[in-house]
Order: sequence, then C-alpha cells, then structure tokens
Amino acid sequence: MATWAIQTWDVSAYYGKGQRRVEALKDVSLQVRQGEIFGLLGPNGAGKTTLLSCIEGLHRPDRGSICVAGVDVLRNPTQAKRRLGVQLQRAALIEGLTAVELVEVYAALYDVYPARHAIMALLNRFGLADQAHKRAKQMSGGQQQRLALAIALVTDPQIVLLDEPTEGLDPHARRALWAMIRTIRDESRTVVITTHRMDEAESLCGQVAIMDAGRVVACDAPGQMIAAMDARPVLRAAVELSAEAAQPLDGAVRVRRSGEYLEVETTDPMATLQSLYALAARHGRAVRDITVRQPSLEDVYLRLTGRTLG
Repeated sequence: MATWAIQTWDVSAYYGKGQRRVEALKDVSLQVRQGEIFGLLGPNGAGKTTLLSCIEGLHRPDRGSICVAGVDVLRNPTQAKRRLGVQLQRAALIEGLTAVELVEVYAALYDVYPARHAIMALLNRFGLADQAHKRAKQMSGGQQQRLALAIALVTDPQIVLLDEPTEGLDPHARRALWAMIRTIRDESRTVVITTHRMDEAESLCGQVAIMDAGRVVACDAPGQMIAAMDARPVLRAAVELSAEAAQPLDGAVRVRRSGEYLEVETTDPMATLQSLYALAARHGRAVRDITVRQPSLEDVYLRLTGRTLG
C-alpha cells in the first residue's frame, strides 16, 4: 500500500481568459499521508476549493500533476474518482429529494447501487434514520451536513474530501461533526478538509497546509508550526489605545490591533497587564474584557501573511 494518499507537484490553475485571467493556484506541491486528517487552512479566495476541485478531477490544472492513491488524476480520472468520496456543500443537495433518494442518486453517479437496508444503515450511522424520508429542504443545517458526510461515504472510498464541512453550524453541531470526521479517520480512511477556522484545524488535523493567494506558505503539524514560530502568550484586552502607544509596555514583544481589541505578544503577561493598566489610566481609558491565551495557528498565519483570517 502506498504511503501517500494524495500527492501534488507544482500545480497551477487559472480561471477566466484574457485580462480577466486569474491564477487561483501557484505551484502547489503537497503530500498527504494515508490515514490522517489533513487540513487546507486559509481565507476565502486562498485556493483551497480550487485545489480540491483539481484533486477531484473537476478542474484541470494548467500545470503540474496529481496522484490519488497512486493513480494519476489527469491520465486516469475515472479510476482516481473511484477512490474518492466528496462531501457536497449544502447548496448542492437537491432540495426536493429525500435523504434516501439523495444517497441513491449520488451513489449512482459512481455506478454504485446500494440496497435500501444499506442506505438505512448509513443514515443511521449519522443519526439520520428518522430523517430518511424527509426532503433536504426540511432538514436543519446540521442534518444537511451530516447527510453530506453520509453521501461522501456511500461508495466506501479510501479518501474523503470535505469542503468547509462545518460552515454555518452552531458550536454544538460543529463539534458533533468533528467527532464524526474523527470516526471516518479511525476507519483507516484519509480525510482532507478545507477550513478557515483555526480551532477546527488545531483540533482535527494531524497536518495543516496554510494557503494564501493560491500558494502554500507553510505545511506541518499544527503544534510544530506553533513551536517553530517561537511565539509567546498573547494578552488581549478591549482598550482605546493604538498599537504604537502600547509598544513600550513591559514584556511586550509584538503589539497589534484586532478590531476593538489590543493584542500583545508578551514574555510576562502579568507585568504587561499592570503596565497596560498604568498606560490606560494616563490616557483616561478603560481596560475591559481581558484574556490571556497561548500561541495558536492564528499567530502563525499572522506572522506568515501579515494579516488575520478574520
């Protein structure tokens, strides 16, 4: 069995023509190990969905090559497709069809025709047995996302591709879906997810590729990325002071504004907080909503790109 579930080499892809031609991917090279959850992390427009489309064979790259479970996607797209399960966005679900009908329709696209009892077992696995004969439009957002996961597994794929699987879900539904994604991984499948949520990438992914403007700017385990950055704790407080004014705070290494908040990377959070109170008092400002957190992928992304994901 091959070590790598997915490999891409120097993949570049464009949309449009002439003056409207846009480079969506720029020389993307990645290796995704079998049996792991791999995250593509970045904001909208970073190239995450385009990369998935190229892996799925839906968008042909202008340069580069892609292998899925050892199969060349460009030379043998049908063979490669059989190894993939793809999670549909909620908007792609045909609203007038029931859950059972949707599973049947999308399975048929892969020449797979599961028996009704197998479909019911699949829906039951994702807590949808009681929704089997409801139309997609009658389901909640969380139920639709669970149905999308069920559809992705109906062909028993080696590799499952999930594009923003928890988008629009409340925290409870999001964490429930995380548990289901981990279960898919525990079945020795490879899972690739796109996300712009730092907590999701840190919680789920063994490896993360950070994408920005069509490029991969870093790829490693989340913990390794954070450790390599040699970052300090971050003191966050709502206070009307500029980053420049706060730069001399005791212990401050880096200071930035994030909306109404001042964020200070510090070697000594307590000393920085005391210094901040004193500075705010001199300017007649109040300090509110204080938190201290450890370094995260948000800090990695900011350091690499110069901006936040928000």
